[in-house]
Amino acid sequence: MNGENQQEHWQIEVGGRIYDAVLAELPEWINEGSLHPEDKVRKGNLRWIEARKVPSLVPFFNAKEKGEPLPVIVQTYTEVSAADPLPEIQVAPASVTTQFNPPILPPIPTPRDATPQTAPNRYSEKTVDGSFCAVHAEIPSFYICNSCCNAFCKGCPKSFGGNVKICPNCDAMCTPINHAAESNKRKSQMAVSAAKGFGTADFTQALAYPFRFKSSLIFGGLMFMFFTLGQSAAAIGGIFMIVAAIFCAMLANTLTFGVLANTVENFTQGRIDSDFMPSFDDFSTWDDVIHPFFLSIGAYISSFGPFILVMVIGVYLIVNSANTQAKKFQEEISRVPGTEYYAPDRTLEQTQQVKNLIERAKQQNDRRLARQEQIERGETPALDDRADDIARSFEDGKEGQIQTEPDQPALANEQQYAQVAGMILRLAAPLVIIGLIAFMWGIFYFPAACAVAGYSRSFMETINPLVGIDTIRRLGFDYVKVLLMCLCIVIASVMIAGILNAILAPLNLPKMGNIPAKVVGSLFGFYFSIVFSCVLGFAMFKAGDRLKLPR
Repeated sequence: MNGENQQEHWQIEVGGRIYDAVLAELPEWINEGSLHPEDKVRKGNLRWIEARKVPSLVPFFNAKEKGEPLPVIVQTYTEVSAADPLPEIQVAPASVTTQFNPPILPPIPTPRDATPQTAPNRYSEKTVDGSFCAVHAEIPSFYICNSCCNAFCKGCPKSFGGNVKICPNCDAMCTPINHAAESNKRKSQMAVSAAKGFGTADFTQALAYPFRFKSSLIFGGLMFMFFTLGQSAAAIGGIFMIVAAIFCAMLANTLTFGVLANTVENFTQGRIDSDFMPSFDDFSTWDDVIHPFFLSIGAYISSFGPFILVMVIGVYLIVNSANTQAKKFQEEISRVPGTEYYAPDRTLEQTQQVKNLIERAKQQNDRRLARQEQIERGETPALDDRADDIARSFEDGKEGQIQTEPDQPALANEQQYAQVAGMILRLAAPLVIIGLIAFMWGIFYFPAACAVAGYSRSFMETINPLVGIDTIRRLGFDYVKVLLMCLCIVIASVMIAGILNAILAPLNLPKMGNIPAKVVGSLFGFYFSIVFSCVLGFAMFKAGDRLKLPR
């Protein structure tokens, strides 16, 4: 870092409060334990990131974690000419050394009568050629100083910890010349690649990228295949098998999203040659299993959460309306005693019929008594067939009631079904439209949610749609290209799955399904998940300046 960088305005969020500081003060915060690697910092008005992702602070966090003395800022003076008596600010070596350059100040004018004095040179004037050591001109150089750019042989730099080499001139860190050359070449290639923009060439590289790390591809594919097959255990039945299937589904999702987060983070940091598989050297259950799983949940919630919410509300409204309609209809009908049929409530009508029949029976009885009296008096009574008509009408009424009432429930049920169906159709029309819009939003936003989860590694930022929308805005037309590439990946995946199921259909097993098709399909699925991660990574890498991501 130069002197200008030291005065950069930074903000630090600690314990829910925001503090202002310059970059040169942050090492002291780290030394005091006030600033931790997981604390959020940002430069100016840029996006908040974790402090451990700021390259300038990494050496201080490493030294603090190892319990070694932190690099401290000291001020040293070298012999210089009278025309340029400026001090040089450096970091004293500990386990790691970081160079701080002073701000550029105007030179002090030299008096007219003063004779310019030239500072003595510790090294031979033959050190102009960087191929040889600046101290031992006859020995080829092996290290180069990151600050003064002097070249040295293997014996000149001072060693700290065995691997850290310190310049004997300015006490800055030295790097092997071949590593420095490779690093410069890689940075140059990165700059050229970023200048070309995001396009089809990146999609081609994403398709070939997984094969650059064959061991990781094979190992990760086998793990994903095992987790995919484990999900079929639910078909066997039993609570333990169901739990095992759910656990395997979680692990499969964690593996693919761990690859995605690792790839996107590496690409955004400019490490486009890094392995897509997370490093398991320092395995952590939280960092390698739980954290990626929650990041994936955050991506799904921010993308398809509205669609799931619309579906839940729609099902609730339909079920509730159907129950209400059924209760309303139930109140209008009653069960015929002694039968399984329902009929409308005809109590009043039946009561009136009974009264009429009783009245007619009374009249019939009166006429019978009158005829009996006529017979006793020796008179011949007139024939009266009305009694038979009454009895016959009574019987016909009962048969008609028994024959017609069972047909009434069928008609009532048909009316009920028609009303419920009409109600569902009235509710379904707006729900289908809103659900379709929410589902299209999920498809459109899912790549952005995955990108945010990858470069931020924050659950809260992943579920925040404003961060994803800002990422889409900064990517611009490149995001449309990402969507088209993802569509190609989905189409290819569906086609391969269909071909595998068609070819291996004779091997389909009851309950377990087509095991061979699942085995081969899982390998392709893992490969396509890596390609998707690389597509996002290349897009983030090419748009690093627009996204203002730290390198």
